Amino acid sequence: MKKIMLIALALSSTVAFADQCELVSSTMAKRAALLLQNGSEIATVCEPCGEKISSAKVSVVRSVKVVNGIYANLQEILINGKGEDLAYTFIKVAPNRFVNVAKAIGCKAEQVSESISK
Repeated sequence: MKKIMLIALALSSTVAFADQCELVSSTMAKRAALLLQNGSEIATVCEPCGEKISSAKVSVVRSVKVVNGIYANLQEILINGKGEDLAYTFIKVAPNRFVNVAKAIGCKAEQVSESISK
């Protein structure tokens, strides 16, 4: 029984950070779409999940689309056709420097860096 309780507790602490800024207000979605221009480099890393910044996946933005989310008045950002949690998305602003997109647009993301070096 104790084992089950420990597993449930561990899972609930991880789930609390899932999808922090995947669905955002229309104002935030517009800001993100302006920030995430085609050709921009982005890095994705889920720090609260235990992923290391050094292993962040870097890719190039080929397309950005704002779509209605599953909840009223919330929208989702599709980057290269895939829904992304902006809390774990960083945009390149200088050589080796990426800024957290969620924080840049005003979405309150927890346990993520303001910026990372990559």
